[in-house]
Amino acid sequence: MILPKISIIIVNYNGKELLQKCLESLFKTDYENFEVILVDNNSTDGSIEFVTKNYPKIIVIKLDSNKGFAEPNNVGAKIAKGEHLLFLNNDTVTTSNFISEMVKVLQKDEQVAICQSLLLRPNGDVDSSGDFIDKIGIVYNSKTKIDQIKEVSSARGACMMIRKKIFDKLGGFDEKFFFSFEDVDLGWRSWILGYKVVIAPNSIVYHSVGKTSSKLKSEAAFHGLKNQLAMKITNFEPKFVFRSLLLFFFVYGSREIKIWLDYKIKGSTTMTSTDYEDRIAQNPSLKTVIKSISWILNNIGYLRDKHNYVNKNRILSTASLQKIKIISNEKQ
Repeated sequence: MILPKISIIIVNYNGKELLQKCLESLFKTDYENFEVILVDNNSTDGSIEFVTKNYPKIIVIKLDSNKGFAEPNNVGAKIAKGEHLLFLNNDTVTTSNFISEMVKVLQKDEQVAICQSLLLRPNGDVDSSGDFIDKIGIVYNSKTKIDQIKEVSSARGACMMIRKKIFDKLGGFDEKFFFSFEDVDLGWRSWILGYKVVIAPNSIVYHSVGKTSSKLKSEAAFHGLKNQLAMKITNFEPKFVFRSLLLFFFVYGSREIKIWLDYKIKGSTTMTSTDYEDRIAQNPSLKTVIKSISWILNNIGYLRDKHNYVNKNRILSTASLQKIKIISNEKQ
């Protein structure tokens, strides 16, 4: 049997040291029918030179500036020749059978559009067994240990495989997201169209998340918040949009105020001092909240058009997704 060709797309920005480990492990795979496309966000650390010298078969695309995550992956997907696309972060180390295990899942069930590897930290702890969406559209990362294929709301872009025909049908990643939650948006829209998103527990990938600068944390907080708001507007039916936005701000705001009061007034919190300060650094400031809302208002026409398109083509309702616990308040 001829195995389907896989197009592995890696987005890179000044990640030469990460690429060395990632590519070394990747080319030890037991799967033979694949190509690798590196989309570089105008790196200045010698990443491209390293790749072209050591891995001449890799297709390299250099962009003229840092385009984030969504657009570079779309650029790579446009030239991909594979039947399936495999999006892989440069901060991963793969195992030999990680591709073949995901391919098995896609071959077994035609309704599966997206398959994620089980992501582990270098020490073996679970980094992610998929993302889930609650009833007001808040996204959380599951770190449950699993030993069988499991349906999830969305797959993590650190290592996920998707059928190219469905990726094209969905219009790829939403490039206005830049980075953060674009993988959640893609998974959510896949479910809306009646497809499945799953985790393959036997496909193991090790994922290292590095420290980011305060400037990048600020950018991540902005994109993270405005993208979460955008998803609620576009991916819920009209009757759920206003309610989800209102509850989101109430729940989110109440939670953060409680943490702040516990820490500043009582002098105690269930979080450590370091965890608390890190949380504050990563979470949006009032300035970021205002900036995010302003972005939503300035892009309301785009969001309205996307909302109309998503709901016009909807196969599964929010109520249906709640019944099968793809949208659920139960921690999974």
